[in-house]
Amino acid sequence: MGVKRSFSYLSIAILAASILAGCGSDKAPAEAAKASGPKAVPVKMVRLSKRPRTIWVDYTAKAKASRQARVIARVGGEILQQHYRPGSEVHKGDLLFSIDKNDYLAQLYRAKAQREKDRAALELAEADVARFGPLVAENLAPRVKMEQLQAARKKLQAAIKADEALIDDAKRRLSYCDVKAPIDGRIGREAVKVGNVVKPGTVLATIVDSHMIETDFYPTTGDYARIRHFASRPYPRVQIALRDDPAVRLDGEVTFIDSVADESTSTVAMRVKAPNPKREILPGSFVTVRLIVNEHFPAVAIAPDWVFQDQEGQFIYTVDANGTLRKAHFTELFSNAKMVLLPPEFAGKAALVQPAGNLIDGLKVAPRFVDENASIGE
Repeated sequence: MGVKRSFSYLSIAILAASILAGCGSDKAPAEAAKASGPKAVPVKMVRLSKRPRTIWVDYTAKAKASRQARVIARVGGEILQQHYRPGSEVHKGDLLFSIDKNDYLAQLYRAKAQREKDRAALELAEADVARFGPLVAENLAPRVKMEQLQAARKKLQAAIKADEALIDDAKRRLSYCDVKAPIDGRIGREAVKVGNVVKPGTVLATIVDSHMIETDFYPTTGDYARIRHFASRPYPRVQIALRDDPAVRLDGEVTFIDSVADESTSTVAMRVKAPNPKREILPGSFVTVRLIVNEHFPAVAIAPDWVFQDQEGQFIYTVDANGTLRKAHFTELFSNAKMVLLPPEFAGKAALVQPAGNLIDGLKVAPRFVDENASIGE
């Protein structure tokens, strides 16, 4: 009886020890995991570097032809004929409209007739002066008569000069009846139909020469100061692109920068122009003007998507030596649609290049580095 009871006690003890041992083996990994801390979050990052960058800035503007001229009637009368097809190319001196010439021919004929009349009178006056000259010299005729004849001759000479001026004016008016193109270019629709009577100053059509286009735009004074700061030349290189199709792009130049800022808008007027040989960009089109300020400016840059904002200002996420995510605030040096320039001390730092999402300052991360060019679209 005593042996059986001892054996039972021994079995219970062995079982209890097994249970306790099993419990201890489950607790050890949990405690080890807790001691090692949370698992690092994988993140995409780039190693920032200081290297030559292309500094550019874009502005939206409207293209216009560098040369445009209105075809204007310089004399009045009925439009008898139109000599061009709307929308066609014309050249300087091409005949565009014919205005009735009858009234102006009549004026010319009258002026010429008056000149012939005055010339005949002048011939008679000169003959009188020639005939009375010897008589006056020999005191056979009064000197006052000679003076009268000489005065009459001068009056007729002056009248003939006036006749010549009237003839020239009549010829000029007659020439205006043939309305010609003042410049090369593409002519638009007629503003007055054949058969209508026009007055001097009436606009008949418009010619646009769009082989060269230009546009005005207005950077803020702050933008202008940054442009001058980063500029590598007195005038930036220019590209003008069609806003609806950026592939249509022209190389141009800055032709004007105002010497003063507009006090009401705090902007600076600028103008650019570009050759448009294929006339891909029509006057009136909305365009993007890109000023390429510097093509080799040494700087540290990151894409705008990876610049964040909090109450303290702009910042990027960096990783310290312990693999911890940290906010790094900075003051922006320059930015455009593709990149933000960072202060020089950011060179060599690892920067986050993905949406922040639930990432926070102080989080343990496992960086996976990607190419810097891809991160800023270069």
